[in-house]
Amino acid sequence: MNVILLKHGKKYSANDVNRQAEKLMHYADYPIFCFTEDAKDVIIDCIDIPKKPKLTKWWNKLHVYRHDFILDNRCVLFDLDIDIINNPFPYIESIDWRYPTFIKDKWKNDLYWESHAYETKLNSSIMAWTSGRNTEYWDVFSRNIDYNTRKYAGIDRYIWDQKFNYKTFDSGINATIIL
Repeated sequence: MNVILLKHGKKYSANDVNRQAEKLMHYADYPIFCFTEDAKDVIIDCIDIPKKPKLTKWWNKLHVYRHDFILDNRCVLFDLDIDIINNPFPYIESIDWRYPTFIKDKWKNDLYWESHAYETKLNSSIMAWTSGRNTEYWDVFSRNIDYNTRKYAGIDRYIWDQKFNYKTFDSGINATIIL
């Protein structure tokens, strides 16, 4: 399995990447990569975010669903703003790898939902997938990037609204992180 940490722009530093990588190394011996446009001071191997199309913020996560994504096989991406407090890998290793898998935000069950706001219970703070599968996530998005980035306040809402096939992690994974 390939572990990926996304760092884009100035919000997070190389220190944030390095700290998250060290936490994850404590739990598993998988290769860890930083998906970034700025590899300066990052202590793990880095993969360049494609220059075209140029995306901002979290939208860069969708590049991993491209048919030409550089890594093969099983992958898992961890956001840098989550605190990993227990081993998440038993939950990740047990998923159905035919489908992308995301966190289900159960705390959103009691919220008031506005249909026009494209609310979602999906959370991509941890997402797992098999590279080269489910390329429709990227294909649909890339047909009209400007429209999609304006319509949705993030990839979670985009994926939820598109009704793509996906799974969610066993609720136990929520005990391994602090969102």
